[in-house]
Amino acid sequence: MDTGLRWYLTGTALLLIPGGIQMVLFPWLVTVVLLETPTRVGLAQMAAQLPMLLLILWGGWLGDRVDQRRLLIGLSCAMAIPPMVMAWVFHAGHFSYTLLIAWALVGGTFAAFVQPARDALLNRVAGADIQRIVILAVGVQFGVQIIGFALGYNADVLGPSVLLIIMSTLMIGAALATSRIPPLPQRAPTKPQQPLQAIAEGIKLVWHDRALAPAIGQTFSVGIFFAGTYVVLLPLMVRDLYDGGSAEIATTFAANMLGTVCVTFILMRLGRTARPGRVLLIAAAVSASVLSLLMFDLPKPLFYAVVFLWGCCGGIGMTMSRTIVQEAARESHRARIMSVYSLGLMGGMPIGSFTLGVVTDWVGVRNAVWVPVIGMLVILLYLRLRTQLWYVASALQNETEVKDSS
Repeated sequence: MDTGLRWYLTGTALLLIPGGIQMVLFPWLVTVVLLETPTRVGLAQMAAQLPMLLLILWGGWLGDRVDQRRLLIGLSCAMAIPPMVMAWVFHAGHFSYTLLIAWALVGGTFAAFVQPARDALLNRVAGADIQRIVILAVGVQFGVQIIGFALGYNADVLGPSVLLIIMSTLMIGAALATSRIPPLPQRAPTKPQQPLQAIAEGIKLVWHDRALAPAIGQTFSVGIFFAGTYVVLLPLMVRDLYDGGSAEIATTFAANMLGTVCVTFILMRLGRTARPGRVLLIAAAVSASVLSLLMFDLPKPLFYAVVFLWGCCGGIGMTMSRTIVQEAARESHRARIMSVYSLGLMGGMPIGSFTLGVVTDWVGVRNAVWVPVIGMLVILLYLRLRTQLWYVASALQNETEVKDSS
């Protein structure tokens, strides 16, 4: 493995383990410690995702204008500060719903600038076989978050302050690992543009591309229906149906991530997928079908099993959509295009989180599952009938077809 890629994956891992901790710690604090209503749980999760919706395109613009490696080093160091502040808040006994929202907003703001730079840098260190490296990166991304879930599992025992200090330390480690990536060749200079003009150019490229537009549209629907389910419905199910705490929330998230990691290893062994658009649509349809099983009164082990299978489907969908976007994105606009991709996912999450929180208050946690299931199936039917996503091929498949026809 190339040195740059190895240190890139190391830095990514060290940055995402704190993400895994926070994914357990944040809903545990809202649902179990503060005992908030489903609507306020949805509002809290929406606040955590809102900065991505508002700032991710600016993050893409910045990622295309500056050295992505240096940007990630600085942002990783800056991200270590809020957890340390929150550790002091908990130690001093000043914890409240308002401060939790403030922490989520600050963390989400940093993430809006980190993600496009990290996605664009991957393409520069990956080499020729981008699909295989994307699958590897997704496997690392979700695999290391399970480590974060394992740490968050013990939130009841360790307490929030200890976990927050661990998060801060790992973020500093991410900055050090990223600094070990060898300096990358200078990219060709781009013509000066106003930020809004540059952002609009990236959106225009996505909108008119037969592969990018439907792939990112599908990702937006995942943000609304599946990601909202993940961050709102699953913790509420753990609390209301299984009387669980941090350990059960962590186990639920870990089961989902384990499914993603397992399917990632399978995809690595199978090699390149010739028709990622086709696989993406089929995986999303199966995913909605699996999710519908949560409407039934399941014993806890079977509940975890369904969440695991849902994670398997999600892993296929995420690797295929990221592959399509990474392969279709121009080098000069890659960070901006990847920011639009991230906006598709993160932009849908606040909508899904708030909607599912309110719907759950109205109809209960089991009946609320109908919303993501039906919503996703309707979107998939539209994408199949009205777009070219079904026919999108990988870059190498396109090259093969061109050679065969010549």
